[in-house]
Amino acid sequence: MSSDNLTPVNLLAVDLGGTKVAAALVSRQGQILLRRQVPTCQDGPEAGIAQIVDLLRQVINDSDLQVNEILAVGIGIPAVLEPQSDHIIWAPNLEGWRDVDLRSPVQMQLDLPVFIEYDGHTAVLGEWWMGAGKGYNSCIDIIIGTGIGGGMILEGQLVRGLNRLAGAVGWTVLASQAFANSTTNRSRGHWESLAAGPGIVRRAQVSLTTIPNSKLAQITGGQLTARDVFVASRQGDELAIKIVDETAELIGLGVSNIVSLLNPEIVILGGSVGAQGDLLLPRVREVVNHWAQPISAGSVIITSSDLGTDAGLLGAAYAAILRIQAAENGALERR
Repeated sequence: MSSDNLTPVNLLAVDLGGTKVAAALVSRQGQILLRRQVPTCQDGPEAGIAQIVDLLRQVINDSDLQVNEILAVGIGIPAVLEPQSDHIIWAPNLEGWRDVDLRSPVQMQLDLPVFIEYDGHTAVLGEWWMGAGKGYNSCIDIIIGTGIGGGMILEGQLVRGLNRLAGAVGWTVLASQAFANSTTNRSRGHWESLAAGPGIVRRAQVSLTTIPNSKLAQITGGQLTARDVFVASRQGDELAIKIVDETAELIGLGVSNIVSLLNPEIVILGGSVGAQGDLLLPRVREVVNHWAQPISAGSVIITSSDLGTDAGLLGAAYAAILRIQAAENGALERR
């Protein structure tokens, strides 16, 4: 059965993160019809599940739809999931979320089928369905914000991996020492620790000792953010330009490894850092052309996300569609 024949034609989607939770009504054609967003409840899983259900009920009420007019609920979550059950083993950014059944209570209270995916996978599905990855057979999405995560579509299939963690590229190692003795040194050898937001801030703070007249020095009290660095760079600040160039080089090195390993058609940079394409992409492409396998480097498209924060919501909805297709057809299929 083709997904074009699926009825009803609307889905509910949830993008759950450590700081915010968004819920939306998404059409089968990939339009976000309405949404709600609130700060994430960090009072444990019971309160968190109640918040998700309440948010979804608000979306249903706002839409004037009946529950039987909605196909399913798709949820993206930064968590380790059991391969078959969607049971949450651990969600490190959600307080107390270990060994949690999210699926059953949401299903029971809304009387709708519920499907849960790792948020890196929902992000790449959103880009593949409705974003920069649409129309490609192989698509890598790298989300760079306070951390680095991602997902991949290869040969027209979402790659989940043995533990449903495929795409956790923030753990890629860019260290010069094979065996670091301290935990801090090991953690700072990961791509995430170097190129994501906190790493950008840390490198800027260290460099302030050599360029003290930077605009960034005016931001005191530990309030410096990666966004401040990008803003100052656009204003011509010498230190900020240096840090942004370093960041682009670090991102380029990580992307080079991915391009050489997977030979994808397109690599999409998302997240609050990845969105700074005007500052980052030229240098990222230069580094990839220098370091990656030459034929793969010459073929790949490297771009910023078209969807921004909508990628997770759209991907959660599309994940539900694909899971329903899998149940009906016995295998995932493209539209």
